[in-house]
Amino acid sequence: MSETTGANVWVTEDTGHRFLGQDVEQPASGRRGTVGAVLIYVSRLTGRPVRKVAHMRPLDHSGREWTADPDTLQLRQPIAHSAQASRTQV
Repeated sequence: MSETTGANVWVTEDTGHRFLGQDVEQPASGRRGTVGAVLIYVSRLTGRPVRKVAHMRPLDHSGREWTADPDTLQLRQPIAHSAQASRTQV
């Protein structure tokens, strides 16, 4: 776990987040990417988390990385898994 100090917050990396290394979709924007890091901003005054930010690399190889609240992301299911699930429901 690495930490960086700022004005009123500590920034800590959430190395155990369930989305790390996973392909996700951000429904609000429709963007898809791989989560490379999840950072937690913690108040220096209270010691409580202020916010979390996930950093994604795009799956479309556009090179345009972006950030989002990890609670708004959805895990993408592999196409083969989705197709197999739909066949077993018929």
